[in-house]
Amino acid sequence: MHELSVCQALLAQVIDIAVSRGASAVKRITIEVGPLSGIEPALLASAFETLRSGSCAAQAVLSIEAPAVMVRCMSCDAQTSPEPNRLVCAVCGEFRTRVVAGDELRLRRVELRVPESLPASVN
Repeated sequence: MHELSVCQALLAQVIDIAVSRGASAVKRITIEVGPLSGIEPALLASAFETLRSGSCAAQAVLSIEAPAVMVRCMSCDAQTSPEPNRLVCAVCGEFRTRVVAGDELRLRRVELRVPESLPASVN
C-alpha cells in the first residue's frame, strides 16, 4: 500500500505550509487524484485518517477531487475524454494519443486557521 507513504509526504508538505504561514491548525486539504495516477483514493483517505492524528491537521477534512481522463490525438490534434480503458481518440479513433489529464496527483488547496491578519488559504 504505497498510499501510506504518499499520505506521509502529503502531510509533511501541508504541515510545512501551515508552519510557514503561522497557522494554528489545518481546516481542509483538497487534492486531485486522477484515475490513471496509480493511487486508490479510498486507501489514501484511510491512510490520512490514521496519520493525521497528533499533527496540526488532526481535525482537517481531506477532499479528493477526481479529474476526468483527457487525451490529445497525435493525428487530428483533438482533445477528448476517452471511454474507460480505451485511450483512443474519440473523434478519429486513432490509438496514438497522449494523456493530458487524469494521471495527476496534486495538492490543490490548503485551508488554514491563522491569526486574522494573515491569509487563510494557499492555492
